[in-house]
Formats: sequence, C-alpha cells, structure tokens
Amino acid sequence: MKSSDHICIIGGGIIGISAAFYLSSLGHSNITIFEQCGIACHSSGKAGGFLARKWCDETDLRNLARASYDLHMDLKTEYPDLDYRCVDTYQVNTSEKLGDKSKTQTPIKWITDDHITSTKLLDTSDHTAKVSPKLLCNKLLSVAQARGVKVNISKVVDVKKSDCRVTHLFTSNCTDYVSVDVLVVAAGPWTTKFVHKHFPEYPLPAPRPQTRAHSVVLRPNNTVGTECLFQYHTTGSGTVDPEIYPVADGTVYVCGEVDYVDLPDNPLDIKPDSTKCDDLINQAGYAAKCLSSADVVAKQACYLPGSHDDLPIIGKVPGSHNVWIATGHTFWGILNGPATGKCLAELILSGKSKTCDVEPFSPDRFL
Repeated sequence: MKSSDHICIIGGGIIGISAAFYLSSLGHSNITIFEQCGIACHSSGKAGGFLARKWCDETDLRNLARASYDLHMDLKTEYPDLDYRCVDTYQVNTSEKLGDKSKTQTPIKWITDDHITSTKLLDTSDHTAKVSPKLLCNKLLSVAQARGVKVNISKVVDVKKSDCRVTHLFTSNCTDYVSVDVLVVAAGPWTTKFVHKHFPEYPLPAPRPQTRAHSVVLRPNNTVGTECLFQYHTTGSGTVDPEIYPVADGTVYVCGEVDYVDLPDNPLDIKPDSTKCDDLINQAGYAAKCLSSADVVAKQACYLPGSHDDLPIIGKVPGSHNVWIATGHTFWGILNGPATGKCLAELILSGKSKTCDVEPFSPDRFL
C-alpha cells in the first residue's frame, strides 16, 4: 500500500490504539482513530490490567498471549514512565467463618488472616505483571500522535462501499464523507453491531449474552503490597471469586461480579449495579480488612467484548478488500492488545503477520 493511503480505525481502546501505535512504528502515519466518546472511555479505561505470560498456554490463545506479554515487557523498558509492575500472584481462599490463624499464616503481609483458610502462589513476578490500562492507552496514543496519527472524537454512522471496498465514512460531526483506503473496526463489544449494520453480507454470529463486568477502585488508609490476588470466597450460598489488584498510585482495584444486560449504544450510558459493587467490597474485605473501610474512588462497569466461540476475531472481513476487524478478547483484552495491534499492522502493510500466527482467529471461520 502507498504511504499516502488513509487508514481509519474505529475504536479508541487498547486494540485500536495498539494498531495505530504499531502501524506508525512501521512507518505509516496517515491514520485517524475515530472514537465516539473519548480515549479508553470503556473497558480499556476500566480494566484491571493484569498480565500473565503463561496462563493461556492450554488454549488457542497461547502464542498470542506470550507474544503480547513480551511486547508489554518491551514497552515497560522503552517507556519507564508507565507503571508496569512485575508481581507475584496468589490464590487466597476465604470464608465468612473465622479461620484458625495458627494454620493459615500467609506470606502476603498486607492481607489479614482472620477469614483466610489457605493461600497458594499461582505465579511469580517472572511471569505475571500489572499495568494501568488507561495510562498505557494514553501513552501509546501520545507516541503515535507524535508520529502523525490523528484522533477524531465522533461516531461513524455510515459507510460508502464500491466493488467490495469501503471508500468513505460519515461521522456524527462531519458535514461530508471522509475518504478511506483501509478500515479497521476495533470497537470492542460494539464491533458486532457495526458489522451487522454495515456489512450484512458477512454472517458474523452474535456473541453469547453480553457480559457486564463490575469493578471498584478503593483507596485504603494504609499501604498495601504489590501482590495480585485471586480470591475464592465461600459464603452460605456458594463461592464467589473476586480479583484484587493493588495499583501503583496506592489504590486497589477489585473486580468480579458480572451480569447480563443489553449493551447500550453509547459507552457513557453504561451504569454499574451498585449492589454488585458493594458485594465486591464486602468480599474483598474478608481477604484484607483495610479494603472494607477504604474510601471508594469509583464504582464502575464495562462489557466484555466476546465472540460466538469465545475466541478473538482478528483479520480481514470476508468479501471485503480493505476492511479488518479485531474484537472478542473478553477479559484478556489488555494482555493481548499489543500483539493484536502489531499483527494487524503487519497484515495490513505486508499481508503477513510476523509477530504471531493469527490464523486461528480469522473471521473466515464463521463462513
């Protein structure tokens, strides 16, 4: 493709920004990111940012996850102002009943053992890490913008097509169509809706019921450690499994409660179920008392971008010459964002992905 070709990316989250970052790092800078609300305004701004190199090894995500973890470590070295932290990761089992402290001593200094029944090291700082996703998105975008990438805060509402190619986009704040040579749709859970509306000839199955994931950001009064915790909490009615991630700024991120609610058209219309957020705070308090009394910085929710078979969708839309999609990363979106973006960049510019084989994620599999 020519250096003057205009690449339009729909979606200002980790996938779209990573694509722009790596496209521009490979020398192509005539790129515009279209985002209707703001950069990282949805899941990329509300995710926990837990990274694991080997946790997808028994799945089709193995190569993508390992490649992307390595890219995260490269970014950690290249941009030390990012808050990457390599961390030990533990499973912490808790119960509503008081435990026997003499039998449940834990190596994690900042948690309390009153309700802890056992702990287990899941992985070490050699293979698990934590990053603040919104900070990462903003950093990658600022670097890409310095190379010439542009951002347009508006919603793409229409496309023009000719001979199996998208030729123009029309947005909510434009008075005329925007010319396009390559289109990338990386709009998270809205990708499927966009494809169904504008490319009905491609039979992309709808994902399973839309999953709304809740999280809270807490600021405890005392200092916490760096360990990421996967809690399994036993209650009278069953087991729940919140995840607890300390953040470099002194806050603690807790996530885990999900439900199934229709996806609104605008990310800014997404509201959490306050009861589920309160449940998260209560559950986490059984692992660390300081979280029960912590100041609540945020109660929030976002939708997991899924697919019909629970695998990412990465590649060219069948039947189109210049439309690419990248979605369906569920809760591994931050982990797999950099490799997905780099693979897309390589596919668009050279026709072949060198970073990772993304054939298992091809949109062709739904034909």
